[in-house]
Amino acid sequence: MTEHVVGLASHELTANVRNTHVAPLPKISDKESRWTAGPLTHAALKIAVEQFARKLRKGSGTPYLSHLFAVSALVMEHGGSEVQAAAGLLHDIIEDTPIDAPALQSRLTAAGVDDAVARHVVDIVEVNTDGKFGQPRNENTWHPRKHDYLNKLRAKAAGDPALLVSLADKVHNSEVTLVVIRGGTTATEFYTKPWFNAKAPAQMKYYTSLAGIFRERLGTDESAGPLVERLELAVAEIFADMTGPR
Repeated sequence: MTEHVVGLASHELTANVRNTHVAPLPKISDKESRWTAGPLTHAALKIAVEQFARKLRKGSGTPYLSHLFAVSALVMEHGGSEVQAAAGLLHDIIEDTPIDAPALQSRLTAAGVDDAVARHVVDIVEVNTDGKFGQPRNENTWHPRKHDYLNKLRAKAAGDPALLVSLADKVHNSEVTLVVIRGGTTATEFYTKPWFNAKAPAQMKYYTSLAGIFRERLGTDESAGPLVERLELAVAEIFADMTGPR
């Protein structure tokens, strides 16, 4: 489950983050699409809406679906396949709902998705799963969960499909946080909110580690590289009060 808040309308987020100094999108030909949405996209959308329609982003009244749609969109915008885009829609489902990996695969295949494709989606979602559904989420569990998550990413080779989904997830979270920081809040103040299970120093270490992994694994990728830069820029600005002028 994400530990970030939205608290602003989508047009405000765009105005405050997307139009500032961020890396440009890679140029993609408008003559042909990389892929066309099929049964997998329809199934993933249906499952995501069913499971998250009533959930909200922490600390705000923003529908949680906004995060899932944003992650999937970032995946699509940065070279992702339909499998990766579907995994973006479903990346939080195992940790935030009672649907486990076998149940997710069954739901996808029941909706007409090829079994091998469904398994591929589930594999990506499992890599992006941070802890187990129903597991206590507090300061004591935060550190081992993040440690395990980072190790799962470190174990992946450059270009592994799960990495782009994870990167998109972290970019959306960090850029949403950046809007709040630019509103006059420091990271030290922001991470004292009751819905966070770790304070700013631990969060900075975690996000710095994430940025390093993505830089190493995806930094030279033509499509994903600009997204890596967006994460680095956001993380640097979020924690500027802790690191001093750059």
